[in-house]
Amino acid sequence: MQIYSISNMKSKEKFLENFKLSLGNISISCEASGISRQTYYNWTKQDPDFANQCRDIEERNLDLAEMKLLNAIREGKTAELLFYLKTKGKKRGYVERQEITGAEGQQLFEVRIIDTAEQLENNTHEQSIPSLTTGQE
Repeated sequence: MQIYSISNMKSKEKFLENFKLSLGNISISCEASGISRQTYYNWTKQDPDFANQCRDIEERNLDLAEMKLLNAIREGKTAELLFYLKTKGKKRGYVERQEITGAEGQQLFEVRIIDTAEQLENNTHEQSIPSLTTGQE
Protein backbone atom coordinates (compact mmCIF):
# COMPACT_ATOMS: atom_id res chain seq x y z
CA MET A 1 0.00 0.00 0.00
CA GLN A 2 1.39 3.36 -1.04
CA ILE A 3 0.94 6.50 1.01
CA TYR A 4 0.61 9.78 -0.86
CA SER A 5 1.24 13.18 0.63
CA ILE A 6 -1.44 15.87 0.35
CA SER A 7 0.87 18.06 -1.76
CA ASN A 8 1.57 15.10 -4.05
CA MET A 9 -2.17 14.45 -4.41
CA LYS A 10 -2.81 18.12 -5.18
CA SER A 11 -0.04 18.07 -7.78
CA LYS A 12 -1.67 15.07 -9.43
CA GLU A 13 -5.07 16.76 -9.39
CA LYS A 14 -3.52 19.87 -10.95
CA PHE A 15 -1.84 17.74 -13.60
CA LEU A 16 -5.09 15.91 -14.42
CA GLU A 17 -6.94 19.22 -14.82
CA ASN A 18 -4.20 20.51 -17.14
CA PHE A 19 -4.22 17.18 -18.99
CA LYS A 20 -7.94 17.64 -19.70
CA LEU A 21 -7.50 21.25 -20.79
CA SER A 22 -4.57 20.43 -23.10
CA LEU A 23 -6.49 17.50 -24.67
CA GLY A 24 -3.96 15.01 -23.35
CA ASN A 25 -0.71 16.78 -24.22
CA ILE A 26 1.81 15.48 -21.68
CA SER A 27 4.48 18.17 -22.18
CA ILE A 28 2.07 21.09 -21.86
CA SER A 29 0.39 19.50 -18.83
CA CYS A 30 3.69 18.87 -17.08
CA GLU A 31 4.92 22.40 -17.72
CA ALA A 32 1.65 23.96 -16.54
CA SER A 33 1.69 21.75 -13.44
CA GLY A 34 5.33 22.45 -12.58
CA ILE A 35 6.47 18.83 -12.85
CA SER A 36 8.86 16.96 -15.11
CA ARG A 37 7.79 14.39 -17.68
CA GLN A 38 9.67 11.81 -15.60
CA THR A 39 7.45 12.62 -12.62
CA TYR A 40 4.39 12.01 -14.81
CA TYR A 41 5.78 8.64 -15.96
CA ASN A 42 6.67 7.69 -12.37
CA TRP A 43 3.14 8.53 -11.25
CA THR A 44 1.58 6.42 -14.00
CA LYS A 45 3.76 3.45 -13.03
CA GLN A 46 3.33 3.80 -9.26
CA ASP A 47 -0.30 4.91 -8.98
CA PRO A 48 -2.85 2.75 -10.84
CA ASP A 49 -5.69 5.16 -10.05
CA PHE A 50 -3.77 8.08 -11.55
CA ALA A 51 -2.89 5.98 -14.63
CA ASN A 52 -6.57 5.03 -15.07
CA GLN A 53 -7.64 8.67 -14.82
CA CYS A 54 -5.10 9.59 -17.51
CA ARG A 55 -6.36 6.78 -19.76
CA ASP A 56 -9.93 7.96 -19.20
CA ILE A 57 -9.00 11.47 -20.34
CA GLU A 58 -7.25 10.03 -23.41
CA GLU A 59 -10.34 7.94 -24.23
CA ARG A 60 -12.58 11.00 -23.92
CA ASN A 61 -10.28 12.87 -26.29
CA LEU A 62 -10.53 10.01 -28.76
CA ASP A 63 -14.32 10.14 -28.46
CA LEU A 64 -14.20 13.87 -29.18
CA ALA A 65 -12.00 13.34 -32.24
CA GLU A 66 -14.31 10.61 -33.54
CA MET A 67 -17.33 12.88 -33.05
CA LYS A 68 -15.59 15.67 -34.99
CA LEU A 69 -14.69 13.19 -37.74
CA LEU A 70 -18.26 11.95 -38.00
CA ASN A 71 -19.56 15.54 -38.12
CA ALA A 72 -17.14 16.28 -40.98
CA ILE A 73 -18.39 13.17 -42.80
CA ARG A 74 -21.99 14.33 -42.34
CA GLU A 75 -20.96 17.63 -43.94
CA GLY A 76 -19.72 15.66 -46.97
CA LYS A 77 -16.00 16.27 -46.53
CA THR A 78 -14.29 13.80 -48.85
CA ALA A 79 -10.90 13.47 -47.11
CA GLU A 80 -12.53 12.62 -43.80
CA LEU A 81 -14.89 10.17 -45.49
CA LEU A 82 -12.02 8.37 -47.22
CA PHE A 83 -10.01 8.24 -43.99
CA TYR A 84 -12.96 6.70 -42.18
CA LEU A 85 -13.54 4.10 -44.88
CA LYS A 86 -9.85 3.15 -45.02
CA THR A 87 -9.67 2.66 -41.26
CA LYS A 88 -13.13 1.36 -40.36
CA GLY A 89 -14.25 -0.13 -43.68
CA LYS A 90 -11.39 -2.59 -44.25
CA LYS A 91 -13.69 -5.60 -43.98
CA ARG A 92 -15.74 -4.17 -46.85
CA GLY A 93 -12.73 -3.69 -49.09
CA TYR A 94 -11.92 -0.04 -48.46
CA VAL A 95 -8.20 -0.64 -48.24
CA GLU A 96 -5.31 0.84 -50.14
CA ARG A 97 -2.99 -1.87 -51.31
CA GLN A 98 0.07 -1.84 -53.44
CA GLU A 99 0.10 -4.61 -55.98
CA ILE A 100 3.45 -6.07 -56.84
CA THR A 101 2.37 -8.04 -59.86
CA GLY A 102 2.23 -7.25 -63.52
CA ALA A 103 -0.80 -7.26 -65.76
CA GLU A 104 -3.24 -10.03 -64.88
CA GLY A 105 -1.16 -11.15 -61.90
CA GLN A 106 2.05 -11.80 -63.86
CA GLN A 107 5.06 -12.31 -61.57
CA LEU A 108 7.50 -9.42 -62.00
CA PHE A 109 10.32 -10.62 -59.77
CA GLU A 110 11.31 -13.33 -57.35
CA VAL A 111 11.88 -12.73 -53.66
CA ARG A 112 14.55 -14.86 -52.02
CA ILE A 113 15.54 -14.80 -48.38
CA ILE A 114 19.28 -15.14 -47.90
CA ASP A 115 20.86 -16.22 -44.64
CA THR A 116 23.62 -13.60 -44.43
CA ALA A 117 25.52 -15.46 -41.70
CA GLU A 118 25.74 -18.55 -43.91
CA GLN A 119 26.71 -16.44 -46.92
CA LEU A 120 29.49 -14.76 -44.93
CA GLU A 121 30.88 -18.11 -43.81
CA ASN A 122 31.00 -19.33 -47.41
CA ASN A 123 32.44 -16.15 -48.96
CA THR A 124 35.45 -14.09 -48.12
CA HIS A 125 35.13 -10.31 -48.03
CA GLU A 126 36.91 -10.00 -51.39
CA GLN A 127 34.53 -12.50 -53.02
CA SER A 128 31.49 -10.54 -51.80
CA ILE A 129 32.51 -7.16 -53.23
CA PRO A 130 32.08 -8.01 -56.96
CA SER A 131 28.66 -9.57 -56.38
CA LEU A 132 27.53 -6.51 -54.46
CA THR A 133 28.69 -4.03 -57.10
CA THR A 134 27.63 -6.00 -60.18
CA GLY A 135 24.53 -7.68 -58.81
CA GLN A 136 25.95 -11.09 -59.70
CA GLU A 137 26.37 -14.04 -57.41
